[in-house]
Parts: sequence; structure tokens; C-alpha cells
Amino acid sequence: MRQKNAMIYQLFIIATALVFILNIIFILNMLSVTRSRRSWVLIGIAMLFLIALQMIELYGQYFQTENSFIQTIYYILDFLVAILIAVGVLQIGKLLKSLKNAEVERRVSDRRFQILFDNSGDEIFLADFEGKFLEVNEEALKKLGYTREELMEKNFKDIKTEKYVSNVDKNIAIILKNGHHVYETEHQSKDGSVIFLEMSDRVIDYMGRKAILSMARDITERKEIERKIAAAIIETEERERKRFAADLHDGLAPLLSTIKLYTDLLKKGNFNKISPAETLQSVDELIDKAIVSAREISNNIMPSILQDFGLPAAARDFCNYINNTNSVKIQLDTSQYKLSGTRIEETVLFQAIKELVNNSLKHSQASNIEIFLESHDNQVNLFFKDDGVGFDVDEKLKQPTGLGLNNIINKVKTINGLCLIKSAPDEGMNVLITVNVK
Repeated sequence: MRQKNAMIYQLFIIATALVFILNIIFILNMLSVTRSRRSWVLIGIAMLFLIALQMIELYGQYFQTENSFIQTIYYILDFLVAILIAVGVLQIGKLLKSLKNAEVERRVSDRRFQILFDNSGDEIFLADFEGKFLEVNEEALKKLGYTREELMEKNFKDIKTEKYVSNVDKNIAIILKNGHHVYETEHQSKDGSVIFLEMSDRVIDYMGRKAILSMARDITERKEIERKIAAAIIETEERERKRFAADLHDGLAPLLSTIKLYTDLLKKGNFNKISPAETLQSVDELIDKAIVSAREISNNIMPSILQDFGLPAAARDFCNYINNTNSVKIQLDTSQYKLSGTRIEETVLFQAIKELVNNSLKHSQASNIEIFLESHDNQVNLFFKDDGVGFDVDEKLKQPTGLGLNNIINKVKTINGLCLIKSAPDEGMNVLITVNVK
């Protein structure tokens, strides 16, 4: 009976050892996927020591002997097993704590993202690669006029204006290829109104899969400003064409018509009231006047001095002409202007100088004007100052009398320049124009 119990006890020890071996195999598999390899290594070594303890115990039971050396090893291994398991559990505890902290941080991050997502002033969409919405923010719902349930059933194609529907698949293809894409588009709200947008899209990880994050910035106001600028430019060009036509009609055309009358006299030989010599002299004088008139018209369009000698010379010639009228005193400084050659930017700057001077003469009651023209590398700065009555800039630009200043601003914008106007009642006017020349 005692022998039978010993055998059963030995079988239990062997079974326990086999379980420990299976645990070791499991631990080895865990090493490739866990972040805390050290803890699993320690526990694995402890398992090996436990197997050794089981073998020692099995050895003692089988031979029914007590060996002090073997017992010493048994106690040492037992102690080491306790130490290794304790250290391993401590390492796992640290891992679990870090995982808990990471989870808390993730929740905080998700909450922060959700707050930014819902409170952004831009429309934000999350969509799959078919363009179907996965999530939208409150701003998108407000701008488009849909409920969340309605919008979540839709696709990007469903909210595009007709001319932009075909671009959806093209834009998604670009996003997939590059990982990001910025473009302009139009959305149509539930009530049919059109919203002009600048879309900034990128691929992100969302709920374990890839998705498209789209941030849509409303540029309707910018588009309206661009439309007004374009309209103002067209209006300015139209006014210039009318002025050119008037100069031709009122100045050059009468001279040419008179010349035609004299040449008809020469053809008909009708010299009852005027001799051929007098006729030729009159024709010669009229031709000289026509040449002068044509030159003046040409100079108004593109001054020859600007074409031949550049902006500083043209500005000096114009300012000298104004100074000779004694209507205002202009101080012009071009000593810091080093560029040479003719550029479209110089034409715009010269037109700005003329427009600013004429504006001061007509409206500001200025006695003195200062103009400073300088260049640094490829950048040109024009400073203009008068001591006139001044005005409220915002109000002035809204009024019809502010058309001249608006023309300057719009022309400068056509060459990607910057025009800043500063003025106030009784403080004169200061203007800074900065352009980059090619």
C-alpha cells in the first residue's frame, strides 16, 4: 500500500513537471509578442528551477534516501524560485501600470481630439476610401444644414456641386498615392447654397483601419474678395481704354480730319482762298501737332522715359513736371534704387506714384509730398507720404472717391505685391508698397 501511494505521488510530480514544461513553451512564445520580456524570462527560469525541484523530490522518493547536499541544493533552488517569481511579478506589475497609464493618456488624447474635432471653426470629415463619411463635426453639420444621421448616410459626392462631383475619385486617388492633398472645391448645403472651400486631406489610422481626414476651410469670403478685385481690375482697364479712346477722339482725330481737308484742297486744286504753299505749311504744322499728340497719348500708356531709362528717371521727370506747377512740393529720393532694366513691376509702381500724387492733389490739400524708392536684391519698396488732411482708410476705400486708392491696391495685387495705407483725419497719408521683381 505504501509503495502504491509512492508511485501515485511520483506520477503527480511528473505531471506537475510536464505542466511546468508546457508553461515554459508558452513563455518562449510570449517573448516574441510581449513588451516585458525580462519578466517572462525570469518566470521561465523559475519554472525550470521548479522542474529541478520536482526532479529532486522525485529522486528522494524513488531512492528513499536523504542526502544533505541534495537537500541544500533543493532549498537554494526553492529560494531562487521565490526570488525569480517575485521579481517577474514585479516587472509584470510595472508593465500593467504603464499600460494603465497609457490607456489613461489615450483616453485623454481621444477626449482632447474630440473636443478639437467638435469645436473647430473648420468643417472636419472622416471618410473611407470610397468617400463615405465615418464621422463629421458640428461645424460641418451647421454649414451643410444636415442632421448627423442624414449626413452619415451620405458620400462626398452627395455634397459636391455638380462641376466638382467628378473630382472626388481623382482627389481620393491623389490622397492614396501621396498620403495628403490640398485643393479647392465647392460644397452644396441642404438648402442649395454653395460653399467655397479649401480642403486639406491626409491619410490617418482610425479605429484600426486607414481613413481620410478632411479639414475644409470656408473661403467664400476670399473668393468674393478675389471676384471684386478682378471686377475692379476690369473696371480700371475699361476706364483706361475709354480714356485712350477719348484722347484719340478729342486730340488726334480732329488733327487728322483737318489734315484730310487740306489734302482734299490739294487734290481738287481749289486755291481761291488759300495758296498751295499755305496749304502745305498748314498740313506740315498739323502733322507736327499730330505727332506731339500721339507722343502724349503714348506716354500716358507707357512713358518712353520709363521704357528707355527706368523707373527712377520716369519718377523724377513726373515729379519735376508737378513741381513746376507750384501746386505742391515733391521730394523724391531714388538714391537707394539699384535695379536696371524694364519690368512690368516698374510700370505698376510708376502708375502708383502718379495715382498717389494725383490723389493728394485732388483730395488731400497737401503742401508737401515725400517719395522714397529703394531696392534690396529683388525687392522694391516704395514709401509715399503727404501732409494733407488725412482720412479714415476703411471708410474711404468703401466710397466711390476711394476708387483711385482701390486701383492702386488691386494693381499691386496683380503682381503679388503688398500695399499698406495708413491715414487718419489731420494726420496726412502714408503708403508702403512692396513688390518682388523678377
